[in-house]
Amino acid sequence: MTRMSWRARWSDFPSQFWLLVGGMFLSSAGTSMVWPFLALYISGRLQVPLAQVGALITLQAAAGVIGTLLAGPLVDLVGRKTGIVLSLAGMAVGYVGLAFAEQWWDFALFMALGGLFAPAYRIGGDAMVADMVPPQKRDRAYAVLRTAGNAGIAIGPALGGWLLVHSYRLAFYAAAASLLFYALLLQALARETRPDIEQAEQANITQGLRELLRDRRLLAFLAAALFTWMAAGLMWIYLGVYMRDQYGLAEDKYRWLITTNAILVVLGQYGLTEFMRRFSPRLSMVLGSLLYAGAVLGVLAARSFWDFWFLMVIMTFGEMMLVPAASTWVANLAPPHLRGRYMSTMAFMWAVGAGLIAPLGGWLNDAFSPRAPWIFGAGLAALGALLFALQTPPNPNADATPPAAATAEGSSSQAPA
Repeated sequence: MTRMSWRARWSDFPSQFWLLVGGMFLSSAGTSMVWPFLALYISGRLQVPLAQVGALITLQAAAGVIGTLLAGPLVDLVGRKTGIVLSLAGMAVGYVGLAFAEQWWDFALFMALGGLFAPAYRIGGDAMVADMVPPQKRDRAYAVLRTAGNAGIAIGPALGGWLLVHSYRLAFYAAAASLLFYALLLQALARETRPDIEQAEQANITQGLRELLRDRRLLAFLAAALFTWMAAGLMWIYLGVYMRDQYGLAEDKYRWLITTNAILVVLGQYGLTEFMRRFSPRLSMVLGSLLYAGAVLGVLAARSFWDFWFLMVIMTFGEMMLVPAASTWVANLAPPHLRGRYMSTMAFMWAVGAGLIAPLGGWLNDAFSPRAPWIFGAGLAALGALLFALQTPPNPNADATPPAAATAEGSSSQAPA
């Protein structure tokens, strides 16, 4: 690709978008220095059974569900920028608190705090992208944002492992510092993008929820997404356990599958999204779900580490097809004054899907056989693909550009206000 074409692609988006991209990389690198090692840190610090460690992680996830429900209204009512800055600051406080936690209840408090504040950072960023970027370019924008996040995840654990050799607290301090630095950059350089629409001031949580529940296209999309993300959750939650228990593969081998996923997204997300632009977003979501189904079903035939690695590659291609198209689909459905709440529905359904498949997959494994969850999961993803195929497309032309977005879409050579 020529230098001029790269310049053209760079100028496709306003300068504030690239601030979000850089912040996504920084914050993902910082947080991934900690979360892969969190269970190890807690169990070593508290010297408690793994069931108590698992209870803390479940508590954090439950707080995340509550945070997701609150984040959408927050970024719609007080603004995208304010919501993101508050989220980053709250997570930073949580990480610093974990560095000094001594008792189980100390960990419970700060993990719940982090789980509660975390969703607004991603939901606010997604809504800000939808404000700044016109509908026909949103798939590219979300692809770039995902690439930056996964680039951070690709290097964060390596940095975290090096810091943990010296001190666990150093890793927590570094994670908190990266979040606070991003928050300060946004506060100083970013402009608020929330549309200056009277409805945005008047709409409360109840009114916004009623509008969401009346949107049949959104509800149909969320049903399809739930089934597919339940299948994805099965791979992330139980694949490592299945590899260990059924084939004796060491637990640390599973981390290489996570690294493979992150590197593939970094290297391939933008190019694949660009290629899929010649087709409809609905086709991208259908094909992505079918790749999930194939990866989940393929677990039944896998025997070696490289078999499971190949399945992760298949699933990652499904993820790269599905997620940017799904983000674009919801952004194009959303009325400008409810974009935060619409974007929060995807995070909420992911949390619900993981929350449902975790106990359901365990029950199928115990009540029937270790193969049963994978058969069930493949069926869920296939059903998701069918439901995606039946979606009624949003009309991007009906998505009026609000004044804030029109301003942001001006000359990208100007620095953000």
